[in-house]
Amino acid sequence: MLSSLLRRGLSRSRVTVAAALVATSALSLASDPANAEMNWKAADGQTINLMLISHPFVESLKPLLPEFTAKTGIKVTYEELAEQSGFEKLLADLSSKTGTYDVFMTSPLNNWQYAAAGWLEPLDGLIANTDKTAADYDVNDFIPSILSAGRWDLTPLKGIGEGSLWTLPINFESYQLAYRPSLLKKLGLQVPKTYADLLAMADKLAIDGPNGKMHGIITRFDRYWDLPYLTFGTMLQSYGVEMLDKDGKLQICSDKSIAATQDFVTLIKKASPEGAGAFTWYEAMQGFASGQYVFSLNEANLFAPTYEDPKQSAIAGDVGYAPTPLGPDGKRAAAAWIWSLSMNSASSHKDAAWLFMQWVTSKETMIKTHLAGNMNPVRKSAWDAPEVAKLMESWGETPGQYIQAAKTEAEVATIRFPPHPELTRMLDRWAEAIQKSYFGQGDVKTNLCNAQADIQKMLDE
Repeated sequence: MLSSLLRRGLSRSRVTVAAALVATSALSLASDPANAEMNWKAADGQTINLMLISHPFVESLKPLLPEFTAKTGIKVTYEELAEQSGFEKLLADLSSKTGTYDVFMTSPLNNWQYAAAGWLEPLDGLIANTDKTAADYDVNDFIPSILSAGRWDLTPLKGIGEGSLWTLPINFESYQLAYRPSLLKKLGLQVPKTYADLLAMADKLAIDGPNGKMHGIITRFDRYWDLPYLTFGTMLQSYGVEMLDKDGKLQICSDKSIAATQDFVTLIKKASPEGAGAFTWYEAMQGFASGQYVFSLNEANLFAPTYEDPKQSAIAGDVGYAPTPLGPDGKRAAAAWIWSLSMNSASSHKDAAWLFMQWVTSKETMIKTHLAGNMNPVRKSAWDAPEVAKLMESWGETPGQYIQAAKTEAEVATIRFPPHPELTRMLDRWAEAIQKSYFGQGDVKTNLCNAQADIQKMLDE
């Protein structure tokens, strides 16, 4: 089943990453002779500027940049910012068409806005041009569904996987439950299989640790679009909630959405510390790695390299991984996120920018970044690489546990949101309603229904 999914492209309305963790037929990592027409020194002496978002990918990339400069003669400068501030600064540059950033980190959700506005350079022509693209680049080595997430025909609310390719993937993530085996044993608890199981144990998770009282659950909970789209979004989707139903009607204040939100707020109030309403992904990752929590709920599975690294983690050797809990109807769903690189259509250094993009996303460079913590791979050959498989095999309470949990999530990981240039603004409004409910500013149903009304107006515009 998974192998067949790997061979599929993207459906009209959804991208699935189920095949991301499947071993495919072995692909040689040895490079073919470079195309004689391809010149890596074609932009020698130029400088490109990147906008990078703080992320394990960036940490894996920075030590490799001198290799790119030595290969091409192109100097690379970059800014690295937190997600929210980075996207805000990038948006200002793109909308002004100044071309400050030649290449930048982005995602399908952001690209729907950028592509619709004409701010992205389409990539199909560059890939097909043998004067500009190395013969061994092998675009078909990308997992088809993940690559196709970067395609869109610019039609609002549909057309994902069709039209121009606007971006190249550098990693993908789905979500899972991380836990501390030693603490569960001490508490006499089992890994929860359902959200009901987790709710039942929420008020039993407090425990005295070496540095004071420990908490039960950490997860990101900031007041932005990623709350209903990614982490809590995974819980929403397991409760059967999608933003739009098959008839195109909003489901933000449906009964299932209200129930999921009430349960989420209860979990956080019972098992998380004060300040939980402001945790970004970075605080969530670092908080769990610090050893102060029993569970990391629905966080990115690509955090595993941090948890397993004794230099970055106080819990290395005491981490288990499990699929996200099942919803009330026994359903498991998961969000999907794909970090990628795009080229600014206003760039004055497009040839140099393209050389950089294909170098970063090449087979050889991708494997180097994965071994340095950039998970999960987006090329089939990377999953086949023995050194990558060996690295992941050791993660978890038992050998292979991380891989199995990630496979389970990947089978159901999907982008379930409609492509729309204003989607982030809509999801910000949804996140605001969830946070108001957590902080006691109105009841869940009223907050969600008010948000739905506001978002309907955005769609009507």
